[in-house]
Amino acid sequence: MTPPQFTFKIIIGGAGGVGKTTLLHRYLHNVFLSDTALTVGVQFFSKEVVREGTRIMLSLWDLGGQDRFRFVQPSYCFGANAAMVFFDVTRLDTALQVNDWITMFRENGAPNIPIVLGGTKLDMADPESMDEVNENANELLQQLGLSYYITTSSKTGENVKEIFNYLADTLLMQANQGNMPEISSTD
Repeated sequence: MTPPQFTFKIIIGGAGGVGKTTLLHRYLHNVFLSDTALTVGVQFFSKEVVREGTRIMLSLWDLGGQDRFRFVQPSYCFGANAAMVFFDVTRLDTALQVNDWITMFRENGAPNIPIVLGGTKLDMADPESMDEVNENANELLQQLGLSYYITTSSKTGENVKEIFNYLADTLLMQANQGNMPEISSTD
């Protein structure tokens, strides 16, 4: 079996309890875990995908959301090709931390990497509140220069693959255009 043509490092952040680890388990194993343990520091996962006929290894770095782990996280941002930041659509106060995560990523990784914003726990959201949630998220998207916004549900699987596919496709396009100085190629 031939190795992947590219390896892309993706860092994942967001406030504690927003569901980052649960979302990763849904993406990696297509399983919903209703009770995951607190991520202590950083967890590492990888997944091989094929996009547009190209084999890609996604190196996924799940950064713990609690402030007590913040001191170690900047070192994991170095060499990142992209990032994801999540907030809980049922707890809008978690969106207040998005800017802090973006700042950390840009100051300690690559300043121009694509960053996507994801709203988690869509299955638990009050449908009447989603217009306000999406309006606030789109404002963050514009203010912070983010690439993409989508709501997700780890429980139902809604838009979980889509958010990762968006980043994989974006990174593959950049790599094919030669616009990715941080890329790791196995050719």
